[in-house]
Amino acid sequence: MSRRSRLLASSRTRLAAGGALGVLAQLSSLGLLLTSGWLVVRAAEQPPVLYLIVAVTSVRMFGVARAALRYAERLLTHDAALARGIDHRVRSYEGLARVMPAAGATRRGDVVRTVVADVEALQDGLLRLRLPWASALVTCAVTVAVVALVLPAAGVALAAFAATALLAARVLVPRLAGAEGSAPTALSPDVTELVLAAPDLVAYGSARGRDVRAHAAVDALARQDRRRAWAGGLGSLVVLVSCAACVLATALLTADAGLTGPLVGVLLLAPVGLVDVLDAVAEAERLRPRVQAARRRLVALEGGSDPMPAPLDGTRRPDGFALDLQDVTLGWDADLVEHLNVHVPEGARVVVTGPSGSGKSTLAATLSRLVAARSGTVRLGGVDLLDLDREQVRAVVGWMQQDTVLFDTTVRENLRVADPRADDATLWRALGRVRLADTVASWPDGLDTVLGEDGSRVSGGERQRLGLARMLLAGHRVLVLDEPTEHLDGETARALLDDVDALAPEHTVVVVSHAPEVVARYPQRVDLRPSPVRRPRVVR
Repeated sequence: MSRRSRLLASSRTRLAAGGALGVLAQLSSLGLLLTSGWLVVRAAEQPPVLYLIVAVTSVRMFGVARAALRYAERLLTHDAALARGIDHRVRSYEGLARVMPAAGATRRGDVVRTVVADVEALQDGLLRLRLPWASALVTCAVTVAVVALVLPAAGVALAAFAATALLAARVLVPRLAGAEGSAPTALSPDVTELVLAAPDLVAYGSARGRDVRAHAAVDALARQDRRRAWAGGLGSLVVLVSCAACVLATALLTADAGLTGPLVGVLLLAPVGLVDVLDAVAEAERLRPRVQAARRRLVALEGGSDPMPAPLDGTRRPDGFALDLQDVTLGWDADLVEHLNVHVPEGARVVVTGPSGSGKSTLAATLSRLVAARSGTVRLGGVDLLDLDREQVRAVVGWMQQDTVLFDTTVRENLRVADPRADDATLWRALGRVRLADTVASWPDGLDTVLGEDGSRVSGGERQRLGLARMLLAGHRVLVLDEPTEHLDGETARALLDDVDALAPEHTVVVVSHAPEVVARYPQRVDLRPSPVRRPRVVR
């Protein structure tokens, strides 16, 4: 059994144990209320004190047990929910990696919402929706049974009260709360796009009015939250009104039942004791639309079809790391590059050039097996990419995009993204190969230096070198560098390219750039410039 399977099995055990403890805690709370009611009424009759010893002891026991059981229940259920959350997040990452080309049109805020907020919503669904229902059903059943033993008619009235409250909570509250609307869906990507584009919008004087959609989404979200609050409040109102009716019915039923005063007190307090547990269900049902919408999105992501599925025969292995493209047509939804013929031998240095939109990044994505060629054959080490799974290809081919992603953590952890097992000596060697070791060593915290949000504490050249060091740590033999000198000054760009060139012939280097000074460095080039005559383009 894998570690992940063991984690899930353990979480199910803890969840079941925590749910049982939660039910016992709720029953202890109810027992405390009913026993206290019996004790107060019985004590008013001034019996010998020994008649009250059992009740007094029971009150103390229920009071202590309620707190202890609730604490233990919280520990177990939250631990199980976190384990479930880890599994959902891993599955969402796996789904995202599988469908990433198809998800390329998905806005960044939507992706963040799915892998963060939706997973948290499922955790809420477990802790704040399923567990309250389990506790309510068991507690109501036990309480009805106890009351029915004393007075069957009162048990029927209590059962009617509980059923009415639960039915109203399940049917009425979610319907009034409304389905997951467009506001949460639109707010995250709208705000994300606005923040990311803010510098360009300000620079071009186009910022005015760009926040209108985000404000509209905020207003819609506020209306939705108010609607859910009203729905939860109405559910609580139904519980309280039903409780009052049940107390009145119980009072009428016990009037001529010939019961002692303490038992009458217990029967009248029983509906009151169920108010908290039933109100928790009404409050929980407000979350159901959000939890259901989050589950649908995660299921859609986890079950998304792979645009480049693994080959049926997974036994083939690339023989080396030479690249061959034969009569290849590239594109996503339409043809961008046609009749492309390229041979890149092992250890070569090649530049791919062409104007914006000519297909340079599409070629890089194709070499990384993120998108399939629309026609033709792409081979790595003499093997068709379609005969290799993504892990085989990406173990050899590494793609560093224009903006290297850096995380708000240390240099060490940013580098270990590529190789989690790398020790410090390995990290320093990788930094030395990209001429960044001395720079990092000069920082007061060295490898423990925190890079800031999105690498805000390092320069553009340092960012690119860290990305290059990652690729070396990952062991890629083919390095595809997409616009590596973008946003760099001339001197820094030349120094970076000098280091890149030094990686050959141990690595094949494919530089994607439209900058003339970069293109001029490499005698071998692939020109994707549109041509009025469709003819094969080759490395020259």
